[in-house]
Amino acid sequence: MFNTLVSLMGSAIDSTDTITFLEQHGFKYPKKPYISNRSTETSYWIENKKLGIDLLFNAQPYLAAYPLLQGNKKGIFVPRLVSARWYNNKSSTTFPDQVDFNATFEYLNSSLGAPTLKSSEISPIWLNDDGSESFYRWRIPADKQRHISWGPEFTDEQKVKDIVLGLDYRNPLFHLYNEMDYGTIEQFVKEQNFYKTSVLMFLQWALDRKLIADAGHTAALDWVRSLDRGYVTVEDFAAEQAFIKAYIKNLSGHDMLYDRDLALTFLKEPEQRNNYRGEAATAVLNAIPFDQEHRDIAAVLLDSRLKEYQEHKFAKSGKQV
Repeated sequence: MFNTLVSLMGSAIDSTDTITFLEQHGFKYPKKPYISNRSTETSYWIENKKLGIDLLFNAQPYLAAYPLLQGNKKGIFVPRLVSARWYNNKSSTTFPDQVDFNATFEYLNSSLGAPTLKSSEISPIWLNDDGSESFYRWRIPADKQRHISWGPEFTDEQKVKDIVLGLDYRNPLFHLYNEMDYGTIEQFVKEQNFYKTSVLMFLQWALDRKLIADAGHTAALDWVRSLDRGYVTVEDFAAEQAFIKAYIKNLSGHDMLYDRDLALTFLKEPEQRNNYRGEAATAVLNAIPFDQEHRDIAAVLLDSRLKEYQEHKFAKSGKQV
């Protein structure tokens, strides 16, 4: 079953091979298999409790090799198989390197090498109260060319929690525009709002500090155009990836967050600062232009936060006042 699922990763829910697999192994084909751009959900699970397997289908894996698949109607998209998760082995699946749910940490370490991810690398908040790691994960390439990997998760309960096979996971740092809503770079350029301005300010700062992986551009908007997609990932940065991810996603464990920092930097009225997402504050922030004066102000903030992260990982930082 493992090799079969490797071959199916990235396949559309309505492909012949996917449907055949679901039928042969007792998975129930969903009544509404397609994703609408009117829905807030872009993915869903199909579970087979008898086999102890969950299958995840997603319309947008955020991998260039797996673009959005248009359905037969406007605003309808076809999800792909992006992940299979075994939470036991009732299916009697044979995994690579003789890994199974009775594997010890020592065995996993010796057969698969050091874990590719531990909980503290995501955020300090994932540590246990005693400072120990709450989980270790391995992601081993199963098909590099097709961006497929697999591996177990070993928890502090001293057991394998699950074994996952799937497309390499991508979690955008910034959504520039929603491609499922027929968003385009032209739409992004026309919009005047603080989210767009704050994204471009961050990207311009990163370009100026040579943190962007592609150094061929000097203007943030030109770089966004060259991406030819509506999102930015941490892999788009050549340096300071840990800082960027922690600051954008508020993962430091010290409540440091870029969009709030920038909003409080520009807002002057106490009432607006106390409710920086409120209507009055939003009106002020949306009017801020993406010009050199305001980019320079943002750059000072970002330089200071980067220095703090380099020195103490935000442990001694405070919110903007």
